[in-house]
Amino acid sequence: MPKTSPFWFIRDGEKVIQCSKDSFDKAIIEGKSVKYRGYANKRCERIADQLEDSRMAFLAKPDLSPKFREVITNPRNVVEVQVILVNDPDFWQRESKRPKYNL
Repeated sequence: MPKTSPFWFIRDGEKVIQCSKDSFDKAIIEGKSVKYRGYANKRCERIADQLEDSRMAFLAKPDLSPKFREVITNPRNVVEVQVILVNDPDFWQRESKRPKYNL
């Protein structure tokens, strides 16, 4: 999969404003809408945009559980989108090397 250069944006109404990684993380923690451009393909980027819309809908609810609010305002959780392709023979090999599986 080709790597692309990441770009971080904060949404301001209909506009997106390019920012640094630190500003991007701060906006996520503050519950602002963001857009990330650095996914491997358009499909992943489209899914990430849909997830961002649902994240913002959850954050708009005043009675949202504090634990859940903490999870969806964690920058690492917001940017990581993974699409598993059925015909990807190396998926599980790559997945097994991820730090979350190391004890």
